[in-house]
Amino acid sequence: MAKPIQKWVVKNLFLASSTPLTLADRRLYNYLLRNAFNRFLKQASFKILLTDLIGVYGAGVPSLERLKESFRRLIRTLIEYEVDEKWIITSLLEKAELDEKSAQVIYSYPAECKRLFYDPFILEKCLIQAHFIQKYSNLLYEILATAHYAKESTLFLEITDLRSRLHIQEGKLINFNDLDRFALTPAIKEINSYASFAVKYHTQRKGMKVIGITFEMHSKREISNVENIIPAKHPRLFIDNPEMERAYAYLLNAETNERRKFFDLACKMAGKKKEKIAEEEFDRPDLWFKWVEHQLIKKING
Repeated sequence: MAKPIQKWVVKNLFLASSTPLTLADRRLYNYLLRNAFNRFLKQASFKILLTDLIGVYGAGVPSLERLKESFRRLIRTLIEYEVDEKWIITSLLEKAELDEKSAQVIYSYPAECKRLFYDPFILEKCLIQAHFIQKYSNLLYEILATAHYAKESTLFLEITDLRSRLHIQEGKLINFNDLDRFALTPAIKEINSYASFAVKYHTQRKGMKVIGITFEMHSKREISNVENIIPAKHPRLFIDNPEMERAYAYLLNAETNERRKFFDLACKMAGKKKEKIAEEEFDRPDLWFKWVEHQLIKKING
């Protein structure tokens, strides 16, 4: 068995792709990961039936064409990192083979990718990076996750230190209100949506000036249990309504910023009925689809 990478110090890890991943791409990847994880380091390749992928794109068995599109984007997504003073680049997937005759997928991961994912912190960091669209989310997540996985429930940072670690240029976001509005609030909103922990913060002032921030973190789920990172399979709700099925599939295949527009609209519509949609449900459109189904149907019908 390969040596787990948690014994190494991994630095500067991030994902890069010329073709952004959709929610459906990430759901497919998570289904594949759940299928392989208990045998991750022992096997070179894995198999999964197409019927086990129901829920990735909607209610039915995924078509080969849709799977091909997702696999192209997944294999183009690179993981870059540094370890032991070496720069390494690899990909989320190494190979995918669609066997129409046996109705299954055969797939494999790069060895470096498998060793990375053996560590729960790095596994979460890789999987949720595909969600982030705000400028400072990755950097703030890494700061907070490092403390959280070191079993620290709070982290205090002076404003000057925080600005430096977020790579905020001198002369930018000088006022705390601007720092809060354009850096902290958007990043924390995304972190709370996707990470295994939740975070809130309090300011420390000297007179009227904010001189530091205390971040508080608590666990929401155990990331080392791979079952907790897999989205629930979507129930077969749209068998008798293909138009609604296409609308729901649109959400799954939309880029993150497009899905955000409909999620914010769903929150607004739910609020009018005095109901609340939690930010953590952003990647569970089956929980809020009903609020925007008519707008989505109008969208796909042009």
